[in-house]
Amino acid sequence: MEIIRGTFIYHGEAEKGLYVPSGGTLSAGWGQPISSHHVGDEFKPLPDRLKIYFFSLAERQFYEGEFALPYDRILALFREGVANAKVLHDRDLPIYTKIMVGVAPGGTVAVWVTGQDRKEVFFGQAKKVELNPSAAFGLPFKDEADVDSYIQEILESSTTPEERESIKKDGIPFGLWARYRNLYDWSPTFTAGHHPEKVNASYLNGEYGRNWILSDKEELNKLRPIPSRISFTTMVNGKETIFIVHPEEFETMAAFEKLGANGKKVFMEFEPRLPRTQIKIRVYNDKESIELKRFVSEDW
Repeated sequence: MEIIRGTFIYHGEAEKGLYVPSGGTLSAGWGQPISSHHVGDEFKPLPDRLKIYFFSLAERQFYEGEFALPYDRILALFREGVANAKVLHDRDLPIYTKIMVGVAPGGTVAVWVTGQDRKEVFFGQAKKVELNPSAAFGLPFKDEADVDSYIQEILESSTTPEERESIKKDGIPFGLWARYRNLYDWSPTFTAGHHPEKVNASYLNGEYGRNWILSDKEELNKLRPIPSRISFTTMVNGKETIFIVHPEEFETMAAFEKLGANGKKVFMEFEPRLPRTQIKIRVYNDKESIELKRFVSEDW
């Protein structure tokens, strides 16, 4: 994906706002920051609208969108972030310090408030639009073949051969980013002898949360998206050990969609082992269990 241009329009303004960084190829993953510009005054108004134009390379399609953002929700999160600020280098660091936009094939657009944590505040749909490639990319293309060559070069530099073959064989997975947002009643659990006090989790919908306190019953019963990364600390062989696990998204989605259907409570159980690559993980409900095989557990 590539941002052509965009603006977060300040609350109450007609056009004035803060521009969205453009010109780079977005390939870091959903919800992962890749282009960030630090400009202007340290303190800025919050936005209540987003205008954006972008290009989907795999589709060879331009999109445009103008969206109303949930200003009250954004304001509440920033206020909460200031109220719970942490002292770092002799200054208060709020939880939320940035607003980020993500775009995906099919015209999907999402906005997150981000910093130490990350929360999705908007999810919407842009519409297809025809733009002149030379004007959009700021390049003097001679003809359509020149445009195709440019797009192919970017695709080859920003994707793997396996990813390109998957698109060629199975097509673009339209709807995947909406699927990332499905919520489940799930909690992490641990095998006997392991009692982490908290976990940190990133989710497929791009959100991230620190310090999920496992003894907090209210927290355990909140609906959440499927995790894309989980970290925790526990004792193994008498030594305090940090585990960082990256579940494989399609395997994990399939397990949650089967076992967590119709609001059924789901558990994700970890059996910590050394070396860390030998950890075991299963997803289960009160009747069935599925062992995960394709995750990655960091080791060092």
